[in-house]
This record gives sequence, C-alpha cells and structure tokens, in this order.
Amino acid sequence: MDYFNKTGKMALGSRLRLLTSKMTDDAAKIYALYNVEFAPKWFPALFILADEGPKTITEIAESIGHSQPSVTKIIKEMIAAGLVLDNLESADKRQNIVGLSDQGHVLAQHVMQEQSLDVEAAVDGLIQEATYNLWEAVAEWEFLLEKKISIKQK
Repeated sequence: MDYFNKTGKMALGSRLRLLTSKMTDDAAKIYALYNVEFAPKWFPALFILADEGPKTITEIAESIGHSQPSVTKIIKEMIAAGLVLDNLESADKRQNIVGLSDQGHVLAQHVMQEQSLDVEAAVDGLIQEATYNLWEAVAEWEFLLEKKISIKQK
C-alpha cells in the first residue's frame, strides 16, 4: 500500500480495482466452499436472467451497467459452462435471446438462496467494523459522478 500513499488520490481508480479484485477473489473462495464451479463475474448476468427471464445481450448490459462486449464474453463463458442457452425463440430473428438452462436455474437458486446469505453476512460484518459504510459511499460517489456528467452534457 506504500504505492498508494506515494501517488495519493491520483491512483484512486487503481486502488478501487485492487479492492474489487480482492473481493472477487474472496467471492470465488465462497463458491469453492460450496463446491460450485462459478465465476463471480457471472453473477450479475445470472441474477438478471433468473430474476427477469430471457433477454438480449444489450438488455443484460443495460441492466447491469456493463459494456455489450463484456456481457457477450460472460454469456459465452456461461454457455460453455452449460448455464445459459442462446438463440431462444424471438419474434425478431435479428435478436439473440439468451436465458438460463435447467442447470442455470438450479445454480441460480442455490447461489442466490444459500451463498448470497454468506456473502451478505461477510459484507455486513466488514461494514460494521469499518468507520465508513463503503456501500453507501460508493452509491453517493456514483450519484455525484453521474450528476457531474449530466451537467457537462447540457
């Protein structure tokens, strides 16, 4: 962490990426404890598909705030893992609709009902120990940054 002390606030993005990486690694360990072969980066797409049903890649990307190429890559990985089916029937043949496979539905239920409790408890524990609530601080920063962007676009 000496690097961040030297660079100061200029490296905030790098520091947040490092924190994200650490949390993602820890989440992967929780999945491993449950003997679940699941990449944490798949969670947002899994959640949206389980919660809202089949969608296009664009709809998933907009829902979770990721880029379309990022979601395309994630969905391809989930298809290879047998969790997602693509080319589902659509009124518009130009759209590729994806949805959870039977295996994906079973995993989603398992992940969201059991493992999410452990992850939530771990995060809540950190929030209780911390001086500042990171969850609320991130939401505030997102709001402030979005506000600045919308002001500049006017």
